[in-house]
Amino acid sequence: MKAAVFRERDKMAVVDVPKPTAGPGEVVLKVHNCGICGSDLHAVQYGIGMAADTVMGHEFCGEIHELGTNVNGYKVGDRVTSLPYIVCGTCEACKLDDSMHCSKILGLGLGQLPGAYAEYVRCGVGSLLKLPANISSREGALVEPLSVGLHGVNRSQIKPGMGCVVMGAGPIGLSALLWAKAKGAGAVVVSELAPGRTELAMKLGATAVVNPTVESPADKVKSITGRAPEIVFECIGVKSTLGAAIAMVANHGRVVVLGVCMEPDNIVPLVCIMKEISIDFVLAYTHADFRETIDALSSGRIDAKPMITDIIAVDQVPEMFEALKHPGTRAKVMVEFPH
Repeated sequence: MKAAVFRERDKMAVVDVPKPTAGPGEVVLKVHNCGICGSDLHAVQYGIGMAADTVMGHEFCGEIHELGTNVNGYKVGDRVTSLPYIVCGTCEACKLDDSMHCSKILGLGLGQLPGAYAEYVRCGVGSLLKLPANISSREGALVEPLSVGLHGVNRSQIKPGMGCVVMGAGPIGLSALLWAKAKGAGAVVVSELAPGRTELAMKLGATAVVNPTVESPADKVKSITGRAPEIVFECIGVKSTLGAAIAMVANHGRVVVLGVCMEPDNIVPLVCIMKEISIDFVLAYTHADFRETIDALSSGRIDAKPMITDIIAVDQVPEMFEALKHPGTRAKVMVEFPH
């Protein structure tokens, strides 16, 4: 089968690889869609220990093509999404719906197990969730990044009427924006440099979008609510953005870090102490986050379709990885397979 693989640092390739088979407690999905994630771009840029010819891709949905033994509740043809890992299901972390911290976790698409930039992908049945008929396959592949945003917004302890800043209008920033609005934020000001992403953030419900080199996002929130932002979502993940978030947030406020900074950074703890703020670093999501996301998409509580700016074939993945070094107007790029 055809798949997009990590070849070496800063290089992707499209190759033929063996089609997977389902083991006990596993299924093989025929992939419909798989999103390109910022983590994928970082992984290729920095290498992070991935072997050559690692099949990447972890934001996906598809239909069940093959059932392994000991699989109940699913049948061939069911359309599903999946948390991108196989876990033991029995340890304390798994029992607490914290399976990202399962000691036996095997992740899909980042070096341990093959991912879904491929025609077929092998998944654990415990990670599957069925998709309602009114959620398209493209939306099904958005469940994973939307659940990252939801996890961060849930950790923020947001309350109706609060003022928020979202730093960055990439896919995770846009996800945080959608959920902050859905949870009743009084104002959500997005900080973004790229004009195309500014337009997209407004389409997805931002109260305002500001260029931080021209206007202070915190001042914009204050002009709307009369208060400094109670919550700042850091969704950029480059050096210095955490310090900027700390500077913006109100006294007794909360900074939620969803951006993945890959290098050492500096903050001034005294500022945090004097303002008595909380800083939460969040990782991924839970099964409950995936279920809430699917329910919200199905009910129309959130509409994430505008996040999808590009649809490409798997053959175009290497050139798109190059293009996304300078994203411009792009948000979520979707790799689509015939189905």
